[in-house]
Amino acid sequence: MKILKKFLLVSILLLLTNSYCFSNEKLYYTAPTLLPGTSREMKTAGFWISRHPCPDKIIMTPVEVAQFNSRIQNELKLTKDITQWPTEYPGQELKNFLENKLNEFQAKGFYGPDGHKAAKLFFNLMKASMNLDAIPTTIKLQYGFVVHFADQRHLPTEEALYEKSNDIDFDELQNSDLDVGTPVAILHKSLDEDWFYVETDISSGWVKAEDVALGTLEDIKKFVNADFEQTGKRVVVTNDKGDIFLDETLTDYYDYVRMGNQFPYRNGYDNGALEVVIPMRMEDGKLIFRAGFMKGEDIHEGFLSYTSRNIIEQAFKLLNEPYGWGGMYGEQDCSRFLIEVFSTVGINLPRNSKDQARVGRELAQFKPDSSAATLSLLLKNAVGAVQGMIILTLKGHIMLYLGMVDDRHFAIHATWAYREKGLWGDRTRVINRVAVTDLSLGKGTKKKSWLERLLTVNVISNSQEEICGH
Repeated sequence: MKILKKFLLVSILLLLTNSYCFSNEKLYYTAPTLLPGTSREMKTAGFWISRHPCPDKIIMTPVEVAQFNSRIQNELKLTKDITQWPTEYPGQELKNFLENKLNEFQAKGFYGPDGHKAAKLFFNLMKASMNLDAIPTTIKLQYGFVVHFADQRHLPTEEALYEKSNDIDFDELQNSDLDVGTPVAILHKSLDEDWFYVETDISSGWVKAEDVALGTLEDIKKFVNADFEQTGKRVVVTNDKGDIFLDETLTDYYDYVRMGNQFPYRNGYDNGALEVVIPMRMEDGKLIFRAGFMKGEDIHEGFLSYTSRNIIEQAFKLLNEPYGWGGMYGEQDCSRFLIEVFSTVGINLPRNSKDQARVGRELAQFKPDSSAATLSLLLKNAVGAVQGMIILTLKGHIMLYLGMVDDRHFAIHATWAYREKGLWGDRTRVINRVAVTDLSLGKGTKKKSWLERLLTVNVISNSQEEICGH
């Protein structure tokens, strides 16, 4: 009886001393605001910039950035330029792809929103909705623009599928997310015509037709090249999010776009508003270009210079922004975080972390059975003096390396959680935001620390010269 009382008392104390959150019957512990191993100062860009040996040295010129992007697109085949595509697409290839994707999801045995395995009826309905028999032998591409923030789905449905029951923050049908102004090539539409299957420069999937305005290939070229009679200039969103308004007084709200998005520039106003060109959808679904207005502090004329200072500062503008798997809730996952940051200097990274790990120059590969001490030393030697433009890849995850403090490695990344040892086994600590973290977090757990799970270290540059000239 005494043993039972002690057990109950310890259990109550543990519940009182550990914060936690519920997620549809799943219990997770929340991470502390100041994560273990970090300090108050580490949560600012300036702290890391001050530790960099040459934060303002140009890493790549605009010409070199263009060459870098060309290699990603033309040699590695990790991104696309839909304006250069043939205007016809083989129908059987698309049909096979869509059918295989459907079968793949059915075979994985995912769970539906009700907490039960998705029924065969669900997949039969999805197959009917995909309207595969209507795909012609040769598809004549249509073109358009996303006119409101749109989720891009693996299947034409807003219903979710989860790898684990009630794992609501990880909808496996969420492929990506598209901001206002994203050009798309339209290959197919669902049986009810509510969904378009579209390709972008970095992803493909189903989007709601109501979020797309139908235009022409020439419209896309005109928008991408800022070929409007006013200025021919483009602006880039450099804040975490940029609001778009329909009037110069910035009161008639339209939508927001995330860091890295670009728009043709038209005019500036005394109140600090800048006029840009945005695509909109008319009642008949067709495209019209019209004026949009944004705060001057949210955007920058042209790309930022590619320096470590700019990359670090852009990354920290996203600090504490919520995590969003595949862009869920209009936020960013680990790979989208890097896309947003590097796009402000004109670098076009591919959509997922596995492909991003192939970009740039590889500095090191790690063996999964290496000790933490060995990995720490190897990482220290690999990065040398190129901090601020290093990406670290794990299985299914990627982050931006910041540097070392007291022989510990740190990174900034969009992450959902880490694990820690508890009295009765490992437990999950939910971060659920962009955060600066000590890479030793997770040490001693079954999953191991981020450092112990490192696979590759890449520098986002093709140059063989160390950035600080050492």
